[in-house]
Amino acid sequence: MEDTAHQIICNAKQEEKEALPKLANQSYIELYSELEKYREPRIFNQLIGDRFSYIDNDKSHIKLSVPKGNRNLTNTAICNHVMRAGRHYITFTREGIEGDGYFGIIRPLKNWDKKGLDCLNPLNRGCFPCLQEERTERWSGDVNYCSVAAGFGFMGGCLWHDWRSCDPIDPHDWEGSEGFVSRDEIGMVLDLDAGTLCVYRNGRRLGIMKDGLSGDYCWTTTIWSHGEGVSIKKGAIPI
Repeated sequence: MEDTAHQIICNAKQEEKEALPKLANQSYIELYSELEKYREPRIFNQLIGDRFSYIDNDKSHIKLSVPKGNRNLTNTAICNHVMRAGRHYITFTREGIEGDGYFGIIRPLKNWDKKGLDCLNPLNRGCFPCLQEERTERWSGDVNYCSVAAGFGFMGGCLWHDWRSCDPIDPHDWEGSEGFVSRDEIGMVLDLDAGTLCVYRNGRRLGIMKDGLSGDYCWTTTIWSHGEGVSIKKGAIPI
């Protein structure tokens, strides 16, 4: 079995090998299991908060139901696929009228959908101690969360945090940033070799939103507007 798994890994695509370097003490069977998961469609495995639901049982497509005017029930969805090396491309498609939300990357959080939380905002300082408890040796660098802010008044600013400091949490401008509207497709390339997160709008490259990224990350979105929907889709890395 180990030899068979080894051969499959050797025959994998170059981008797959770059995304899944063999770890110390990792068997080829374990690495093959990672490869199988890498090839699967991306879905929102964790819905954290009590207002999220899947649309038509499609785990790549979610919707939020919140009483209008209540912006305290912020819900977060996470794709459990862990990105630890190489380049990864994803698109978030926004659906809704009000359209507020954050879209980006977060450190892996295991079973947070089982905690019974009615809401989660990764930028809420009250959540930082619990988020830090999830820290592993695979968390390297200072960026534990990074997203593009989309919606009214946000203009595509970058929001990031280390979950430790007391620095102001405000969207940062970056070269190429633009505002996003409903039905926009937000594309992202996470390049863990270069340590960058590049953003696309409807297939058009805007630019590098954040650098200095390292360690393990997962895709995530945080929304709070009634009726807002989001879908996630893995795609080929733009040339």
